[in-house]
Amino acid sequence: MQAIIEDEATEPGFTNSVVFNLVMRRNPDLCKEVVETALGFELSKISYIETEKTIQPKLTSKNVRLDVVAKADGKMIDIEMQVAYEPSLARRARYYESAMDTDALKSGISYHELPESYVIFFCKGAPFGKGCAEHRFVMMDALHPTEKMALDDGRTVVVLSAGNWVEVESPSLSKLLKYIHTGNVDDGSDNLTSRLENAVRELREDEDNMGYMTFAEQMEIMERTQALQNEKLAEQRRQLAEKEEQIGRGQSIKELAVRLISEGRGEEFMEAASDDAAMERLLNDGE
Repeated sequence: MQAIIEDEATEPGFTNSVVFNLVMRRNPDLCKEVVETALGFELSKISYIETEKTIQPKLTSKNVRLDVVAKADGKMIDIEMQVAYEPSLARRARYYESAMDTDALKSGISYHELPESYVIFFCKGAPFGKGCAEHRFVMMDALHPTEKMALDDGRTVVVLSAGNWVEVESPSLSKLLKYIHTGNVDDGSDNLTSRLENAVRELREDEDNMGYMTFAEQMEIMERTQALQNEKLAEQRRQLAEKEEQIGRGQSIKELAVRLISEGRGEEFMEAASDDAAMERLLNDGE
């Protein structure tokens, strides 16, 4: 976690993962406005915010840790601050959405109750090169790529390139992306970016250290806890693989017994049953 705190010199800004998560969690009104600015439409209320949410669809799956997860108007929204270049951004977004769906749709719930989901990537640079700053991806019919032929499965991936902020038509989104890219706010303006910067400063100026540093310490503990969980998971996977291997071996021995008996070699099998080396030879001979 120390590396996260120091990645922006002495004063971590809004794009710092710890600061970003804490500002969003502690300020639902700002979180709501950031999401509205990114999506381009208003929300009535943010009903739930969770930061660093970990989802593991099943024991052997890669786990996912989402920056900020919010629920609003029946929609699931994941907000990611992507500072470093991510070459697999599209597939990462795909996996994030699938993990959110798995987490949302519990056993016994009908598919039509699966909520709309949005994955928003604020990229500090320009992941798709210079030019367009706004990208909104939905599932389309490749043969008939029109709005009427969208699959309408409720999934949307939004990728915003802060490095291309000058290309954005929406003044509010342009200012937000500029702030993310440069860290600069127009002095004296009472817009979203100035309020975000004020929230960041409040974290720095918190006299009793209950701001981002305490959160960073909590995050460090979470990192250690996650490491222990990963070790436990690795052991569980090893045991599972061992069990599967035993099951597979048992099935192979069954098949071997049937084959040898049918060949009139039942006594040979019985002798090998008490001799692991002999059994292994018979199994290998049958491969």
